Amino acid sequence: MRRLAFALPTALGLLALAPFARAEVTVAVDPAANAHPISPLIYGVNFPSSEQIDGGRLTVGRWGGNSVTRYNYETDTRNTAADYFFENLPGCFSAEGKYCATPPADPKESSTANAFLAQMKSKAMVALFTVPTIGWVAKAPAKYSHPFDCGCKQAGQDSYDPYDAPCGNGQKGGQNSDCGPQTSTCKAVDPAWAKAWVEYIVAKLGPANGQRVYALDNEPALWSSTHRDIRKTRLGYDELWQRMRDYAVAILEADPTAKIAGPAEWGWPNYFCSDADDIAKGCSAKSPDRAAHGGVELNAWLLDQAKDYEQQNGKRILHYLDLHYYPQGGSGPARTRSLWDKSYKDPSWIDDTISLVPRMHDWASQHYPGTRLAVSEYDFYDHNSAEGTLSYAEVLGIFGREGLDMATAWGAPGAGEAAFAAFRLYRNFDGQGGHFESVSVKATVSGGTGVEAYAAVSAARVTVALVNENGGATATTVTLGSFTPGASASVYTNSGSAIQKQADVALNGGQVALTLPGKSITMLVVDGKNPNMLPDAGDATATGPGATSGPGATSGGGASAATGSGGGSASSGGGNSSCGCRIAGDPGAGELGALGGLTVVAAVARGLRRRRSGRGR
Repeated sequence: MRRLAFALPTALGLLALAPFARAEVTVAVDPAANAHPISPLIYGVNFPSSEQIDGGRLTVGRWGGNSVTRYNYETDTRNTAADYFFENLPGCFSAEGKYCATPPADPKESSTANAFLAQMKSKAMVALFTVPTIGWVAKAPAKYSHPFDCGCKQAGQDSYDPYDAPCGNGQKGGQNSDCGPQTSTCKAVDPAWAKAWVEYIVAKLGPANGQRVYALDNEPALWSSTHRDIRKTRLGYDELWQRMRDYAVAILEADPTAKIAGPAEWGWPNYFCSDADDIAKGCSAKSPDRAAHGGVELNAWLLDQAKDYEQQNGKRILHYLDLHYYPQGGSGPARTRSLWDKSYKDPSWIDDTISLVPRMHDWASQHYPGTRLAVSEYDFYDHNSAEGTLSYAEVLGIFGREGLDMATAWGAPGAGEAAFAAFRLYRNFDGQGGHFESVSVKATVSGGTGVEAYAAVSAARVTVALVNENGGATATTVTLGSFTPGASASVYTNSGSAIQKQADVALNGGQVALTLPGKSITMLVVDGKNPNMLPDAGDATATGPGATSGPGATSGGGASAATGSGGGSASSGGGNSSCGCRIAGDPGAGELGALGGLTVVAAVARGLRRRRSGRGR
């Protein structure tokens, strides 16, 4: 449930040290400290709309989610899995496709997959593109009207599709039931099938050359639940790696210029244990499948296997460690601390320190150095409220500061929703491509509370993203360290989903004094001269709004007035589909509470998932 729209900050809120403002906060930017490149690929979303792409100058679009796990490119057909009664639906079955009123003459050539990839190429964006590895895809022929093929047709199920009466949810009395043979909706495929698809893509669009990253399926630890009509057994360490390895090799044989991401796992605790461990019984080094693999955490073990493969074969087949993340507890921007803060204990059923991005850095640096880091699904909720705007502005700042290499929001704020202002702030604050600079540096906040700051520089500019969590205006002074500024600074702040330019602010003694409106996000832009040597961005390049990414780097460039600390944590570095995968069904409804075991966690992970789309009716 989303909250009501909030009162909009206006230019009147950005006055020099207004007398009604809260106690002064100081933000000290040090252009010489903790400098590292910000990957341009952290500004992405799943299935982006044209309005999102253009308004936010997005760099990455992801084709992913539950229903692409069984996508068949030959017929442009997907299976909705547990999201909607396990039904095979053609790509045109959507409002945009007019529900297949005119079936395509050649569904392969006019497919939704081809349209997505063509859109990414035309916008010079990187495509994070999911290839099935589960071993089954929707079978031919495609059907363009009711009744659709579905996986669970037996009598006595708990619920049925009101549009296709025989199609049920695959449960009886709340328990999963056997839906019958997989071949009722699907055909078996292997890595050779995936190779043929990538060869087809290369023939149609050319080699990837850094502009396509192939993701190895989606949330495999949930296959036995989300895809229970075809996946009859739980997936363990060995089979997961075998599938990742074989499909990655096949994809790279078809396109050696491509990059590979995996395992696209849904969340805690399946970062550490496999589905075969059955997290309803807990997850620890003593869990059976994990124990059989030396007690090593699943992600770490997968990285070990990928490293061993490269050492034995002279070829890297895993370029990105790819995970999903949905906050389970807390509220508003406070829960963004779970992305980085090693002192923050998650106030949900997790009841542990998550510190997601530093944890991912540790896995990569200790088990397969050089592996990049991706979070291909995340959602910080509250899309049309001030809390969501603040949260997304902090998330994007944290991703840059902590050295994440790629990120794509799931069910991202729409271009007209308040929280989308965060993407505009970092990527298009002036409506003409003005953006947060590309080298993260240290920003230290002191004084009052409730202000977060993230800083980035180039040779001739400093940009500082300022997030005021306070309900009232907050007087803020920004110092610029060794940077030699011009006479004035430009200021941009949010108004609804838009970003508006405010009056310029004069500099005095190399510092800027301004008042941040309550519950607002602001970009401070100062031109001048940076005397400091900038770090090499590695292989990061940008073409138009899109880019390829180099590996992440170390340390942070942001800070919190709440903690009074500077620079964050240092880290070692390196559409139309439904996902589910978050446990918190209504993020405003509080947490699940303390759990003696993980039985409820497993049940909720497989059941109470917040869905993005159903049948499209």
